[in-house]
Amino acid sequence: MQNSIKNQTGEYTVLGNAEALKNGTLKAEDLPEIRIWRDSNGKMWTLDHRRLAAYRIAELDSVPFKWATDEEIANQMWKMTTKTEGRTIKLKIGNGKNIIIQ
Repeated sequence: MQNSIKNQTGEYTVLGNAEALKNGTLKAEDLPEIRIWRDSNGKMWTLDHRRLAAYRIAELDSVPFKWATDEEIANQMWKMTTKTEGRTIKLKIGNGKNIIIQ
C-alpha cells in the first residue's frame, strides 16, 4: 500500500468520488474493480489506492474487486511504501493539507 496518494486523479478527485458514492450519484459498480492480492503472510493488499480511499471515506460495506495478476503485482510493487502496514493512507488534498484515511 502506498504511504500517500494525491486527491486528483485525471478528471476526478478521491473526495469527489467519495461524496458521489455517499449520495448515490455514483455506484461502486460504475468504477473499475479494485485489484487485490495476498502476500506470503496472507495479508491482503490493493493496487488501486485512490479507489479504495474513496470507498473508505464513503463507508461502503463492500466494493467490487478482482484478483491482480502476478504481472500487475510485480509492475506495481514500487507503490508499497506504507509505514503503517496499510492501516492508513495520507490523502494529499493540496496546499500542504492532508487527510489521514483509515
